[in-house]
Amino acid sequence: MADDFRKIRNITIFGAGLIGGSLGLALKARGFRGTITGLGRRMSTLEVALQYNAIDRATTEISTAIRETDLVIIGTPVDCVSDTVRRISDCAKRVRDDAATLCVTDVAGVKGQIIKEVNSFLQVEKSKCVQFVGSHPMAGSEKTGVAAARADLFNGAKCIVTPTENTDSQALACVVELWKFVGANVHLLDPNLHDHLIAGASHLPHLIASILTKTVAEIEGDSVCASDYAASGFRDTTRIASGSPEIWRGIFMQNAPALQPMIDTVIENLAQFKSLLENGDAVEIERILIASKSIRDAWEVRQSNT
Repeated sequence: MADDFRKIRNITIFGAGLIGGSLGLALKARGFRGTITGLGRRMSTLEVALQYNAIDRATTEISTAIRETDLVIIGTPVDCVSDTVRRISDCAKRVRDDAATLCVTDVAGVKGQIIKEVNSFLQVEKSKCVQFVGSHPMAGSEKTGVAAARADLFNGAKCIVTPTENTDSQALACVVELWKFVGANVHLLDPNLHDHLIAGASHLPHLIASILTKTVAEIEGDSVCASDYAASGFRDTTRIASGSPEIWRGIFMQNAPALQPMIDTVIENLAQFKSLLENGDAVEIERILIASKSIRDAWEVRQSNT
């Protein structure tokens, strides 16, 4: 399978921001000798990616980018991915040889709705010109833009690839080897299972960090607020709230069905804790804290062993 990826000579990255820019840098650092084309809406943004050497050439025209490319990685916000695949598919039928299948993947944090929409219109078109495979590299930062990109961003990171029964085996192999090539540990998951698990592992923590930041800022004293006295605890638990509002708005909206029941559970747990405080039940409060500490410590050990 690795041999299949080494045959690739042209890669297009649609959206050379933190993830897309890091992918370009990682490909080059690990010996990719082909051409990396940056595709985007604004040439000014792509010129910055060129300056950081994350891409080799830049264009705002899909037809120019995909005419001879072998693989496209879409790094747009989650709510733009399926429409972008549609545009690529429409363009590919006009500018590419019918025999040349184009492999397309993405980096979005929600998979179910995207894959449902993409599979729906690709099946209607009955075209083999484009093969889509969903990806989600579990790497990133609260920082955005190619200026924050790093060649080592994917080293040892998990990358979830979400094939379905309709996924082309060669396209799947290509995408899996892409992420292995840049240092990621690849895991295959059903798209809907991915959305359920990641709602708890990633989306809920970001939501809680955002709500916590807002709540602490609203706790006011005499002309100051609580965050004026915040230290490392506040910094560590709210760091991810600095993530891109545009990106996270789309994630929350698309993964609402998985996220909403988890919010209900958080509310129930907070209500239970509030009741313990009201009843002065120090024993039960300590039991909850001990259990939480044990879970967190065990997670830390598992992470250090992977």
